[in-house]
Amino acid sequence: MGKSLLAIIPIFTFLAFSPMTCYESTKDGGVYMSENMGESWEQLTSQSKEDSITSLEILSMAVDPNDSRVLYLGAEADGIYQSCSQGNNWYKLEDKNGALSSRANIYDIAIDPKDSDRIYIGAYQDKKGRVFRTQDAGKSWEEVYVVSEEKYAVFAVAIDNYDPSIIYMGTAQGGFLKSVDYGKSWQIMKWFDNVISDIVINPKDTRQVYLSTFEEGIYKTIDKGLTWQSFEQELEEFKQSEKVEKLVIDSKRTNIIYAGSEYGLLVSKDSGQTWGEIKIIMPPQSAPILSLAVEDKNTDHLYYGAGPILYRSLDQGQNWTVHEISSDKNIKSIIIDSEDTNLIYVGMHE
Repeated sequence: MGKSLLAIIPIFTFLAFSPMTCYESTKDGGVYMSENMGESWEQLTSQSKEDSITSLEILSMAVDPNDSRVLYLGAEADGIYQSCSQGNNWYKLEDKNGALSSRANIYDIAIDPKDSDRIYIGAYQDKKGRVFRTQDAGKSWEEVYVVSEEKYAVFAVAIDNYDPSIIYMGTAQGGFLKSVDYGKSWQIMKWFDNVISDIVINPKDTRQVYLSTFEEGIYKTIDKGLTWQSFEQELEEFKQSEKVEKLVIDSKRTNIIYAGSEYGLLVSKDSGQTWGEIKIIMPPQSAPILSLAVEDKNTDHLYYGAGPILYRSLDQGQNWTVHEISSDKNIKSIIIDSEDTNLIYVGMHE
């Protein structure tokens, strides 16, 4: 694992790793909201001019599983923000403990489904990847893990919804780690040969965990990380499918897994044993799929983002409609409100 970060992270991820990265600030970033499943869009700002989020580069978003009015967003070089009003007002969370920097990159946000005050974030701060935990909804934070080498971020954090004392994380070093005590201590379950980009857990059988990598495809465990199966052979017919940004499991039919890759949109309907291509209305390999979401109430409803365009299917990818956002940036995150599924949020990134 002696590679430099720039050598092992492909350009298509559009991610910056230094918390002091400089970029020209524009006002077409931040978060956009649609109240009609993507038909029209409104850019969210804030009542406070000082807290405007329109120039933020969004890396991650999450919604409180117990209160869909509460949203979190993680920014590049700008920490973490919270809204308690469905995005009408945003507040930057300042750590009263001083552990979490206001200039950290926040790559992933995981909220405990049984205690919404407990949140974990995968971050990059002071040249190292870190995991932070709050137990008071972001008022104070504590660092629960830091990677051993500089220039390696923590991109993925996931919580077992059946037993939320179990936490998983994936690092840019390729480390897949597990905690069984709410992040207090960690054990390495496996070293992969590439950067771990995403982790998803089967909500109906949390022994099954899937992870994706930026250059080595998708893996699965059925025993919480003890043993692993690679889907390299199953995906080899799809060029560039080994470069995966996002995984999503159908919450009702958990044998269905979607993967957003540099090739395009892929699906397995038998828990990963075979994979097929979903015919999307853009050429294969024309633009990487950086964001992906499936509605929980009706899992036939599927969304993905490529560039500033949100693509929507109401029939599991058979037909698509196109919904463009007035931005020059890329849709990096998609959140669907769990109560009002007409309400969709997207986070933008260069």
